[in-house]
Amino acid sequence: MVSLAWATAILIASPGVAAQSPRFEVDLTGTRITYDTLAPLNAPSVTALSEWLRPSLFARVSGGLTRLQGSGWSVQGRADLAGWLSPFGSASSTRLELGAALGGGRHSSGFDSFLARSEARLHVRRRTVGGWAGATVATARNSYDSAAVTGFVPNVGAWAQSGSVRATLSYQHTLLSGDVYPEANLSLTHTRGPADVTVYGGVRATPFGTGLDERWAGAAVAYWLTRNAALLVSGGRYSADVLQNLPGGDFLSVGLRLTPRRVRPIPINAVAPIVYSSEQAVRGAIGFEVAGASRVEIAGDWNGWTAEPLSRDSAGRWTVPPGLAPGVYRFNLRVDGERWIVPADVPSVDDGFGGRVGLLIVSGPS
Repeated sequence: MVSLAWATAILIASPGVAAQSPRFEVDLTGTRITYDTLAPLNAPSVTALSEWLRPSLFARVSGGLTRLQGSGWSVQGRADLAGWLSPFGSASSTRLELGAALGGGRHSSGFDSFLARSEARLHVRRRTVGGWAGATVATARNSYDSAAVTGFVPNVGAWAQSGSVRATLSYQHTLLSGDVYPEANLSLTHTRGPADVTVYGGVRATPFGTGLDERWAGAAVAYWLTRNAALLVSGGRYSADVLQNLPGGDFLSVGLRLTPRRVRPIPINAVAPIVYSSEQAVRGAIGFEVAGASRVEIAGDWNGWTAEPLSRDSAGRWTVPPGLAPGVYRFNLRVDGERWIVPADVPSVDDGFGGRVGLLIVSGPS
C-alpha cells in the first residue's frame, strides 16, 4: 500500500502527467458482510487503486487491508496490465487486446489465495457501440486445496452508450476440472452531476444438475462532495469465485473516497481506441469530420483548454495543429462558437462534471 501510494504520488507530480490520464483513489469504508454459511461480520477497510493509460497500454494496481470482526484481518492485492494492437492499421475500428493479471490475498489465520490469468480479446467499436470476443486462461490456488486449478474461459460481450449512460453485457463459459459454469453479467453506469451510479446483476448455472443457479445483483453510488472527496454507498450480493473456491455473500458498505482529482475509470474491456502515430502528429495529419460546420476550434490538455481554430485539409477534415507530442490527451471540439462536441469515432470519458470529453491518443516513434 505504501509503495503504491508513493509511486502514484511521483507520477502525479511529474511534468506533463495531465496528458496521461492517471487515476488514484483511497477508500475508507465500513462493510457488513453476510456469507452463506457464516454469521454476519462487520469489516472496516482501507483500499487504494492506481490506474494509468498510455498509448496502447493500460495498467491498474490495487490493494487493501480489511479487519474482520472476531476473525482477524486480511490483505489483498491485484495488478492488471493490457496492451492494444492494431492488426488492420491504426485507422481501423478493430483492436486486439492482450492482457494479464496477478492477484491474491492472505488472512491472519494463514489462509491464502492466488490467481494468475492471461487473456486475448478482439474488439470492434464504433462511436456509441462495440463488442469483443476472446478467451482467458486462469490458474488459481488457495489453502483449502493442495494443488492449483486451471480454467479456460471463452467470453464475448457488447456495450452501448447513450449520453452518460453505458450498458455492458457479457457472457463467459468457464471450463474447470471437467465442469462447465456458464455465466452472464449485465452492468449499467450513469454519471449525472456529482453522482456516479453503477447497477449490476448476473447469473451462473451450476454444473451439478440441481437446478439451483447462482444469482447476484447490486448497486454502488459515489456522490462527489468536492473534486477530491466522494461519499460511497453500495450494497447487494456478489458472486462466489469458482476458480479460487471463495464463497459469495451479501453486503452493505458506506465509506469515503479521497483522490487528487475526480477521474472516471477507463473500462479495460470496452475500450478499443484509435491510436495515431507520432509521425501523423508531427505532420498535422490527425483530423476529424464535423458535418455542417463552418468553424471548428479545439481545446485540450496540451493547450491549457484554450480554444484554438482548426483548418481543413483537402478531404474536408478539421486537422489538429502539427507537433503534438506522444501521450493520452483529453479534448473537445467547439463548433461554430456555440456547442462543444466529441467527434465521431473517438472514445470518450466522463469529464468529472456530468459531461464527456474525447481521448486523443498519440503513440511514440516506431
